[in-house]
Amino acid sequence: MATGPIFPTSAFPVTSGKVFPGFHVAATGTSKHDEGLRVMPSLDGDAIWRLRFHLPTVLPSGTLKLRLIGLCSVNSLVAKVNPKWASVAMGEAPTDATLQAEGTTTVTWGVSDSNKYIETKITLDADTAVAGEVIAMDLTFETSSWTLSQISTWIPALIWE
Repeated sequence: MATGPIFPTSAFPVTSGKVFPGFHVAATGTSKHDEGLRVMPSLDGDAIWRLRFHLPTVLPSGTLKLRLIGLCSVNSLVAKVNPKWASVAMGEAPTDATLQAEGTTTVTWGVSDSNKYIETKITLDADTAVAGEVIAMDLTFETSSWTLSQISTWIPALIWE
């Protein structure tokens, strides 16, 4: 059973022009708007969203995961994502934290997945999450083998399962 979600308390577009806030708007339907972290189409260089997640004072049981929901108006194309993160204690500077990479995950839109929610779960075990701390994360979208030709929208959250 999943516990969460914990959504980011802040999201900063590090690579301006490649990432930006906004809404995915599907072409048809009535409930067609989703707010999220947007990434440019045909990504021509790695793109980073800098996120902060404030952890509760007691962590849920289970395995910590980054749950990403992606939206894009494409079929049969892929995105590449690599979360890099560290758990930062109160009294520590996030600028001093060494972010640990989880490794690249491929997110695939199938032949009829245009405008559908695509869920990806990435186990976060490159560092250790500590109750009451802040997870500092660079959510890195990697250009290598990126084939999405439309703007993509991402909704990140932390869960335990």
